[in-house]
Amino acid sequence: MLNYKTYENIPDAKWVVMIHGAGGNMEVWFKQISAYSRHFNILLVDLACHGDSNQKEVFSESFDFDMAARQVLEVVDHLGIEKAHFVGLSLGSIIAHAVVKAAPERAYSMVLVGAVTCLSLMTKFLLNFVRCCRFILPFALIKRLLADSIIPQQKYAESKSLFLRCAQKVTYDGFMQWMSLLSIADSYLKRLVKEDLNTPTLYVMGEDDHLFLSNVRSVVANSGDNVSLSVIKKAGHVCNVDNKDEFNRVSLGFLTQC
Repeated sequence: MLNYKTYENIPDAKWVVMIHGAGGNMEVWFKQISAYSRHFNILLVDLACHGDSNQKEVFSESFDFDMAARQVLEVVDHLGIEKAHFVGLSLGSIIAHAVVKAAPERAYSMVLVGAVTCLSLMTKFLLNFVRCCRFILPFALIKRLLADSIIPQQKYAESKSLFLRCAQKVTYDGFMQWMSLLSIADSYLKRLVKEDLNTPTLYVMGEDDHLFLSNVRSVVANSGDNVSLSVIKKAGHVCNVDNKDEFNRVSLGFLTQC
């Protein structure tokens, strides 16, 4: 089972399940815990081969996004949580969406943060670069280059530092398998975002998220009334860290209404 941590402060409150991105772990949500726990019970998970979920049994050769979703639901079931809000960051937005696709009756809503809805040419280049250089460059340098590419702005140095700190816990083999999975994810993502799940969905993106914001705008423009977008000022890809006050205000405003 995936490593997890709970903040169960209000016995009768709804649950929020929070899923980090590639290279991260549950620490990426540290600026949300205090604000969220005033309204909800919280479940944080470490994805396979991230954080303290580095056991070999959680990551197999047949691993895909649907299996990742099942692993999250296994923790939810273990804790007896019947229904929850699902919040996912970056890669975690894909898995949160996959969870809701697999079990829509288990979701009050989704909040997709720094969301990945398709692979741009730049994203594909980065993934191909990682695959081609994995036997040449040191793993630490690959992680640094990815961080500089996804978060190039110096003003978001805190987010970059957090990513690099969390990434120290990621196994080399696990990280490369996630990158390989992402590199072939285009068709899966296209099907995922086109499905009308009738689940209230909020995309939350930083205004300086140069890799993913434009694609998310297009997805939201072609979605139903239950899908909306909030763009956070003074924030990049990891907008929940870059501008935590505005992120918390916007996301909690949505979650408390669902």
